[in-house]
Amino acid sequence: MTRLFIALALVLVFSFVSVSAQTAPSATPTPVKPEAKSTPNFNASIPRERREEAYAKLFEGQRYIWSLSDPRSRGSVALGTKLAKESFLKAIELDPTLAEGYTALAELTYKSPPNDVNEVIRLAKKAVSLDKNNFGGHLVLARLYTHLSRLNRGTLDKPNAELAVSEWKEIARLDPRNAEAYAFLSEFYEELDQPAERISALKKWLSSATPLDQNFYRGIMGQADLSPEAALVKLGDALVKTGEYREAVEILSRAIGDNPNDDVAIELLSRAIESADPKTAASAEEALQQAIFANPDNVALITLLAEVRAGNGQIDEAAKIFSEAAARLSESNKFSAINLQLSLGDLYLSNDRINDAIVAYNHAFTFLKIENNKPVTDLDRQFSEVIFEKLIQTYKQADRPADVKKTIDRASLLFGSDDLFADKNLIDFYRENGQRTEALQAVRAARLKAPQSYDLYRQEAEILTESGKVDQGVALLRDISKQNAAGTAGGNLVAVDDFTNQLVISSLYSQANRGRDAVISASAALAMAKGVERQQIAKVTLATALQMSGDHAGAERELREVLEISPNNPFALNNLGYFLLERDEKLEEALALIQKALEVSPGNPSFLDSLGWAYFKLKNYPEAEKHLKAAAKLDPASATILEHLGDVYQKLGKTDAAKQNWQRALKLSTDTVETARIKTKLGGKATK
Repeated sequence: MTRLFIALALVLVFSFVSVSAQTAPSATPTPVKPEAKSTPNFNASIPRERREEAYAKLFEGQRYIWSLSDPRSRGSVALGTKLAKESFLKAIELDPTLAEGYTALAELTYKSPPNDVNEVIRLAKKAVSLDKNNFGGHLVLARLYTHLSRLNRGTLDKPNAELAVSEWKEIARLDPRNAEAYAFLSEFYEELDQPAERISALKKWLSSATPLDQNFYRGIMGQADLSPEAALVKLGDALVKTGEYREAVEILSRAIGDNPNDDVAIELLSRAIESADPKTAASAEEALQQAIFANPDNVALITLLAEVRAGNGQIDEAAKIFSEAAARLSESNKFSAINLQLSLGDLYLSNDRINDAIVAYNHAFTFLKIENNKPVTDLDRQFSEVIFEKLIQTYKQADRPADVKKTIDRASLLFGSDDLFADKNLIDFYRENGQRTEALQAVRAARLKAPQSYDLYRQEAEILTESGKVDQGVALLRDISKQNAAGTAGGNLVAVDDFTNQLVISSLYSQANRGRDAVISASAALAMAKGVERQQIAKVTLATALQMSGDHAGAERELREVLEISPNNPFALNNLGYFLLERDEKLEEALALIQKALEVSPGNPSFLDSLGWAYFKLKNYPEAEKHLKAAAKLDPASATILEHLGDVYQKLGKTDAAKQNWQRALKLSTDTVETARIKTKLGGKATK
């Protein structure tokens, strides 16, 4: 018995298709397993003539539907729709067991005003109840529930998502090579946090053929496609997320071999290689070499190949890849050459080859070809800033303050005396070395150049607070609000609102151990906060103030309230974790909170410090050392990070390293309690 399958016409992109177009994307439809064969969908009591008449009406309705796509018939759409509906209704009147009739009516009902969704679902369910293998009915439900689930369009509607999953599984049962079913299942499994099921669906999608009709999928997922190549990259992503790095490297190497310009695949492979063991990482080398041969100017591929070599301990070979590629691109694309040269410097720096790193960074300037006494273009300036910053950080790491100062002076000479780049770095340099008088002079001189810069006002207030003059710092910031409100600032109006100012003031009071004043300012900010985002920022600041004032329960309450609304708020996650550590409570939960914060905001030095401190509390000192060293590299002026690192070195028996970090922390510390504690660790003999 011939059956007619018709796809749902959703507002987004549905189109009517016949059985040959709607079944498996392969040339020949894949047969249903024997145990799943349909029970003939007819009633023996219905005469053969009536069944034949019912099918005739079904085809008649289909002809009306096809006529709607004829440009010459556009004026009679309403009539054609009406006639199609009458034909379908007559078909199921003649044969109430005709599942395809209900499917056709479901599709037409959705397409025709008022698009009654509940009626569509009723009709489609009737179709599959009559014939559990009715492909069209399941497809109607699968696509409709997918649309209702809000997949890829905001917050997922979980009940409809689960219904969609059930229907797409039916499509996959009926057509085991249906790429659309596996693609949607993989998306839903990702949203529903079912990684194993997602990987399984992606592997089945990978072995499916690309269907001709991808309109509905693209309507939901944007410009994505249903090709096996698209599945390959998504599978690589899923494997990276589940820690299956060996298989991820294999899959993503294939993806890059197919498309050397796929930036997503390159980034995913980089992440997989970073986490994989050296042998697994090395397995990607051949694919990378082939991809570079096809695309020799792709900086991401060149960098990744060099990283693979470096991961195997072949530092000089990796350096050669960077230097040769930079030289090759220096004439055709100087900015790509600079990026490669900077990566060379980073490679040397990460392997403690400080002098080689400095030479590499300085050599990057030669690619810019900046001529003396000529203006620096905006793009040249951006790259120059990056080079200067890397040099400054490297000299700081090498404890070469004189070279830091020379580099800052060099930047001032290149950019001009009115430029603030050198001034801001000079201010940071003085602060990091505990030269607060010089830092204060430098920030005030910079404010004369940029009287509207709130950042400079904030820095001056922070330096005053570090110098034990928090009231002067607060007065400076409050004066800004007064002048802005009174309109007396003239052309020097500072771009800041009272909400932001109150948050900064609260932070200054917290830094000065004036918890009660910090609470008052944070509460004032919370009272004037408009919108969920600002309210959460204010509550996180208030929690810090409450913690400082001794109200630990209040601090925890505020942070947990933030996390109820925004579970991935990195600052709430980190702060709650750190507060628990400081109270020696729920250490495992604290570790998990901080790890989640770093997943949201990787590379944050404060979060890395918290993670290192969590491992310290858990007595995992090697892990603590690793993360605290990373934090200190990113923020070398944090007394807290340096003190923590000293504590770890003491536990590891590295006494000299512990004292060195404590001495540095003491020099930077502005808190009397912290200062006294560090002095005790140093034997009570150290002076600031």
